[in-house]
Amino acid sequence: MGGAGSGRGKHPPKAKKLLKEILPVSDIFDTSELEVYNNLVDVYLQDFDEDELTSSDTDDILDLAKNRVLEFRLLKTSKTDTDKQIDISAAIERLNKENKKIKESLSSRRKDRIDPNKYKGFSIVDLAVAFDEQKKEKLYETIKGNKLEESLFMESRKDYFGNRFDSDTNTKDEGFGDYVDSTVEEL
Repeated sequence: MGGAGSGRGKHPPKAKKLLKEILPVSDIFDTSELEVYNNLVDVYLQDFDEDELTSSDTDDILDLAKNRVLEFRLLKTSKTDTDKQIDISAAIERLNKENKKIKESLSSRRKDRIDPNKYKGFSIVDLAVAFDEQKKEKLYETIKGNKLEESLFMESRKDYFGNRFDSDTNTKDEGFGDYVDSTVEEL
């Protein structure tokens, strides 16, 4: 009684391994369907922390992915066999209803796992303040960048006095300025 190797294993397989490798889904799906099934399992598992999945969650994900592949198989069959379209349509409708129930079940169990005290005291005001702080930080960074750019530009222009014909210029080109002044007076 209860010798080595008896009883339940200490570490059951992860849901992904169970759904993709351990369960004999390759016996019911052909190669292309198996690829679709595996991709669907990956997508569905992204919504969950794999360590928190229960056996019911794993069963629901299995059924959801399996039903979706079967739905595609039925649609493919209806494309070539028009005589069975009514029967296939009814089967697809049943699969869709079942999938809807499965999704609701998964969703409600996921909501049950959320700690209601985790976000207690967190309000829309907190979100608005956080948004304002982020916006303020971005504006500050923009202003800081603009000031740096301005100072670099001003430094590169420190020896520039402007157009020699400006009335407020500090330097005057001797000789040529007199020529311009006399030419302007003649006009």
